[in-house]
Amino acid sequence: MGVKKKAVKAEPENPKQESVSKKYGKDIRDMTEEELRKFREWLHSQEKETTIPQPVFYLRGVPYLPMHRGDTGGGVQRWVSPGNEFTRKIYSTTEMYEFGAKLDTMMLWKRSWTEEVKGWKPH
Repeated sequence: MGVKKKAVKAEPENPKQESVSKKYGKDIRDMTEEELRKFREWLHSQEKETTIPQPVFYLRGVPYLPMHRGDTGGGVQRWVSPGNEFTRKIYSTTEMYEFGAKLDTMMLWKRSWTEEVKGWKPH
């Protein structure tokens, strides 16, 4: 017989922040205009995460951002295009250079591995 596992409720990454559903009790898509206004006020009052210059690649005008976990297997740095899990494209740094992607900078949350990217230095 299998052992039943107890469902574990996911906790927010920052325990100081109250989850939106806990605070407002509903999905943002179901909010009235007044609830949405109050939610936006609350959101703007929350402490913001610090962003710093990070490398990004542009391939045919599409930005590819560094994945938060750059080492996604085999020590390969990964860059991800916009889209959902079915439509986005993911390439390595080597592939980006081979495709002729242009290296640029964007203000993003810090990634632990981006200082290793050749041709880019944080400002």
